[in-house]
Amino acid sequence: NKTDTPYPKDKTIHQLFEEQVERTPNNIALVFEDEQMSYQVLNEKSNQLARYIREQYQLIHDKPMQPDTLITLCLERGFDMIIAILAVLKAGGAYVPIDPEYPENRIQFIIEDTQSSLLLTQSSLQDKIHLVLDSYPKQPCQPIWLDQKSYQEHSSANLSLKSQSTDLAYVIYTSGTTGKPKGVMIEHIALC
Repeated sequence: NKTDTPYPKDKTIHQLFEEQVERTPNNIALVFEDEQMSYQVLNEKSNQLARYIREQYQLIHDKPMQPDTLITLCLERGFDMIIAILAVLKAGGAYVPIDPEYPENRIQFIIEDTQSSLLLTQSSLQDKIHLVLDSYPKQPCQPIWLDQKSYQEHSSANLSLKSQSTDLAYVIYTSGTTGKPKGVMIEHIALC
């Protein structure tokens, strides 16, 4: 019953993903409903979005994005969600998933608590997102509408590495049944 296996303690999730892209670029990475996406296409789209995220962060803060920067995602399930997750990791940040079905006050709480300045979302959620962001008093949080594909003009080549295995990969919020939800921080090494 020996089940121990070595794992890469010094690599990030996106580094491991890029290694898989190198091994099997044309294999199917994603299937959603009747559509498919190869590892190569997923890698290229996430690289483009990662560059756009870095660019937008630089414009807002007048400094480069650093590891452990929290970027919120409020997306319906589909290709955009996976592209966004990989893009945030490749940009050097950590993603914070927000279920679009959450009430507006919970979405606002998570954005406020994370001090996120970027929210990756979709136009189908525009009414809800504007309602949340318009009542967000402390700092501006800029929405990036993924279905508008404004990021696709950027290079699709792999980015330089900004994060390490000990940096955050994501923060997930608890249900909040005993009060306000709490963020649980997960590092790349924990996922490996």
